[in-house]
Amino acid sequence: MESRTGQDGTVYQEGRKQTEEWLPGKPAYLRIYLDIPGQHERDKANVPLGKYASRDAARRAADKWIMANGINDKSKLAAALQPAEITFRQQAEWWLSEIRSGRLKCRQRNKRGQRIRQTTLDAYTTAVACLNEKIGEMRLAAFDNAEMRDLIAAMEEEKRKNGQSRFTAKTIVNYYLVVAAVFATAKDRTGKQMFPRTWDLDFIALPAINKREQNTPTLEANQIEDILSASRGRYRALYTLLAGSGMRISEALGLELGKHLSSDCSVIYIRQQRSKKGHRMETYPKTDSGIRDIDLAPELSALLKDYVANRTSRFLFATPSGLPMAPRNILRDSLHPLLKKMGCGSAGFHMFRRFREAILQMSNARNLLIDFWMGHANSEMADRYGRQLLANIRWRQECAATIGLGFTLPADSQESVMDKFGQVFGAEGLEAVSL
Repeated sequence: MESRTGQDGTVYQEGRKQTEEWLPGKPAYLRIYLDIPGQHERDKANVPLGKYASRDAARRAADKWIMANGINDKSKLAAALQPAEITFRQQAEWWLSEIRSGRLKCRQRNKRGQRIRQTTLDAYTTAVACLNEKIGEMRLAAFDNAEMRDLIAAMEEEKRKNGQSRFTAKTIVNYYLVVAAVFATAKDRTGKQMFPRTWDLDFIALPAINKREQNTPTLEANQIEDILSASRGRYRALYTLLAGSGMRISEALGLELGKHLSSDCSVIYIRQQRSKKGHRMETYPKTDSGIRDIDLAPELSALLKDYVANRTSRFLFATPSGLPMAPRNILRDSLHPLLKKMGCGSAGFHMFRRFREAILQMSNARNLLIDFWMGHANSEMADRYGRQLLANIRWRQECAATIGLGFTLPADSQESVMDKFGQVFGAEGLEAVSL
């Protein structure tokens, strides 16, 4: 047991417990933890008090020493609890490390208390690396609305080599939120913010996000058909699956044979996704709703079954070495050249997902089923009470057959993409053909 002097220290005699009798002839000491400016951890000090007739007398002497040395002075405490030299780089690194360890949880209302996902951490890491180039060495104590305004202005003015803006309005807003989060998580031992800031969005000139101006390219059915006609092998199979199912590219590249497809290829089970970094798999999709089953239209099931052929293992879309294909390589080697020949601007795989969403919305399918297939989070009461419908696989597959693909498969879609040895044709046979 220890006896506290107020809330600042312990009076003791060396080698004796607090429960033992006080010895007037033995020296007394004060054990106290001192706040040091610029330092998160307290320093322990053992102060000699002298000899006293009783424990109470020693405690009074300890209180006098604490008052004389200004240990509880509010100005000194404030200075100690706000280390002036801490930089954005230091606090941001601490913030990321707390997320990696799982000690810092998600703060969103619908995900509060959950561990922050790796994909989100990767995005934060990228943002911090960019911000460190600009404000990494700036002290948090000296960074306020004026400095935030300068940062945003600099990001808006920065250009790429081709003259285009390096940062979109959406990216600038996201980076602002990262800076605000770094400040918000800089707290003292009592949980109070060390550098509280009230960000004035008008003063810092935070750009507004105009959803109409965001780059969200979409495709029409004839454009989907042109892409499929001009592609071969695994590329054609991939694009057809993306446009006919609405799955994300990371989900498609994470599909493994023997795990994530039904025996007749009519249902796909989304249980993992390819990481944006390296070839590793993440055992969770983008959102909790992303864990789902996608029912395919009969014609897409037949095409997929032909593509799988006699393979029983490895990834559905794999490189010759067996690793999952990389989205960047697919864009570079196939999709972007195709779009260029079609006279379209560069676009990503999400345009296939938008196309499928449009087809589903034009159909008579219930929103409950659309949200389920697309992996949308929907907390509407009616949908929550109707989720038992989703367990009815026959009903889902009938809906999938009725809706169809929304586009026509190429006439040569039944052409085998397997060689005589049962292996997917090599890269030399899979390049996009000229339109």
